[in-house]
Amino acid sequence: MSLSDDQILELAQSLWQAEQTRQPAALLSQKHPGLDEADAYRIAAAKLQLRNRKSTGYKLGYTSAAMRLQMNISSPNYGVLTEDQLVRGSELPYDALIHPLVEPEIAIRLNEGLPRADMHDRNSVLAARPEYMLAIEVCDTRYPTYQFKAVDNIADNSSAARYVLGEPAPINPDTDLRALGIELWIDDELKDQGVGANALDDPLLAVAWLANRLGQENKSIQVGDVILTGGLTKGYLVQRGQRVANKSAGLGAATVRFV
Repeated sequence: MSLSDDQILELAQSLWQAEQTRQPAALLSQKHPGLDEADAYRIAAAKLQLRNRKSTGYKLGYTSAAMRLQMNISSPNYGVLTEDQLVRGSELPYDALIHPLVEPEIAIRLNEGLPRADMHDRNSVLAARPEYMLAIEVCDTRYPTYQFKAVDNIADNSSAARYVLGEPAPINPDTDLRALGIELWIDDELKDQGVGANALDDPLLAVAWLANRLGQENKSIQVGDVILTGGLTKGYLVQRGQRVANKSAGLGAATVRFV
């Protein structure tokens, strides 16, 4: 049974309060065992209204098999990025978050929109004249740990917290992002490596998946939207003072230090 509007707002407020106070909220699926995906997205939308900040794009969650295995989640989801989540500069206050977890990603920004009436594929995303850049997504679940059900994660806006963007890279339009390699560094340690194919087999297909998923809700990707196409490795918890870098020979680097 669908939750009432009052119930949706109450649950959204609990997550918004957790984010503001940095005191985790109880899992929503424990309070409402029948919580379904549709209501989870309604909760996420209500929380975004409470946030009251301009949307800047989207993040995809669990596009990589490594992340789905790590979090015991079976399919991708999406969250909305807002202007206050973009890290401007090289430092991010650690105390602004509860338990930050970093993922190296490829970000795509479109210079043309993707109409919601169309079914999209790799070619239609390429036709939207995408720009590519490396990114670090800083996730931060508003629950006590990173053990939750898919609906909990969706309601929590797919754990969206902050994101770091590198500079757009002037790469050949024919470059195969599936084969593009990245390295995740924490301080001077190479923590992990991945390739673009880890994001739903191709970051461009990840954007197409998002466009088609949004179309089911009469929404669409707009000109200038940034899409974080999903973690290319598993996620790593970080500590205050650590410096994180996502590096690639083809796309440069994105870096941030937790202070």
